Amino acid sequence: MASFLSKWGKTPKPNQSHSKKIAKPKEKLTLRDPDDPRIVYKISDRARRTSLKVRDSEREVEVVVPGKAKLKQAYLYAKQNMDWINIQLESLPPAQPFIPDAKILLRGESYTLVRPETRERPRIDHVHKRILVPAPDEAAFSGRVRRLLIREARQELESATHYYADKLSKKVGKISVRDTSSRWGSCITRNGEGHISYSWRLISAPPFVLEYVAAHECAHLVEANHSTAFWNVCKSISEDVKPAKAWLRKNGALLHAVGAEL
Repeated sequence: MASFLSKWGKTPKPNQSHSKKIAKPKEKLTLRDPDDPRIVYKISDRARRTSLKVRDSEREVEVVVPGKAKLKQAYLYAKQNMDWINIQLESLPPAQPFIPDAKILLRGESYTLVRPETRERPRIDHVHKRILVPAPDEAAFSGRVRRLLIREARQELESATHYYADKLSKKVGKISVRDTSSRWGSCITRNGEGHISYSWRLISAPPFVLEYVAAHECAHLVEANHSTAFWNVCKSISEDVKPAKAWLRKNGALLHAVGAEL
């Protein structure tokens, strides 16, 4: 326990004999549990109490600590709740690692990852439900699969975004595709143009779900909130609002399992 707490370190006192101010080192705000790497402690000055949060994207539990002084208390709190932590993590969908012969979710269907001996370009065989990615070794294979999926996601999301933005007579300035952990999409407006960001994992969802998220973010170009007016705009350009929202509530963790390690 002592060694665990000591890893946070202490801020050194400035040298009083030196006339210049010594900048304090930036405090580390997160620490992984040395006894269980599935548990991560995060200092939050805004938190009022210690709490547990399952992070589907990382397949771990985050312990929110209300200030550095409460770290020991948070450590003990996590140990007292190990049964709950184990149940939550064990209930996550099985990992779908990017390794040869494994199956992963793509556009809502199961595809097999294949590592051919040839030097052809990575491609997707939709007829036989295969993703063919040549690579010199398995380490390179994983990265190339991820890049292929991100490329596919970008193409689909850019096309859908421009389609729905045109329906609303709005202009989109920038479209980004990232590996976000808490949002499937986000939208901000700068200088009259929309800047929209998406999770690449939407390429693993059924097409109607990806289309809905694009419509949802484009609706924010008109209403930057989730008011009744916003949902009216969203429903005016998408017929899949309810089923897509329901699918994401039920299967969001499944999308985060894609690419996760065993």
